[in-house]
Amino acid sequence: MERIGFFGGCFNPPNNLHIEIAKKLIKENKLDKVVFVPVNDYYQKQDLIDAKHRLNMIKLAICGNNDLEVEDIEILENRKLYAIDAFELIKNSMISKGINKKDIYFIMGSDNFNNMPNWKDYSLIKDKYNFIVVNRDENDITSTRIREMIKENNDDVKEYLSKDVYNYILENNLYR
Repeated sequence: MERIGFFGGCFNPPNNLHIEIAKKLIKENKLDKVVFVPVNDYYQKQDLIDAKHRLNMIKLAICGNNDLEVEDIEILENRKLYAIDAFELIKNSMISKGINKKDIYFIMGSDNFNNMPNWKDYSLIKDKYNFIVVNRDENDITSTRIREMIKENNDDVKEYLSKDVYNYILENNLYR
């Protein structure tokens, strides 16, 4: 039976830490693959660039990693989604592909997990889904800081992005 972790987020931009986390989770949680699920454009967050760019950058970031995939299931929904909506879309899509719901895991940072009691339909979410919670090191680079570095033309940003993602950002004049 295939065990799949779904890693949702803005990925604005996707960085090397996202990839490292996914690979570590595969190994430590005995997952067969991790699927990145970027939020759609209805997600309200400052400086969020168009979903098509975030999707393209994730594809570039995971290229060559057979156990990493990207799914545009949230992007294709032309409406605001709550976590419960996204989880249901993913679960139903996987069940239709023959994946058992007990083998579907939702990956999230401890900050989001700790905030879950404030989410719509929290009582349903906590009882209905499997979670893998990632503790974030306070020294980890954030996407916010990466965007700032890009705006500042700080070459150190290359350390946190794959070469292909960095080039895509430059070619499309993103985060300026």
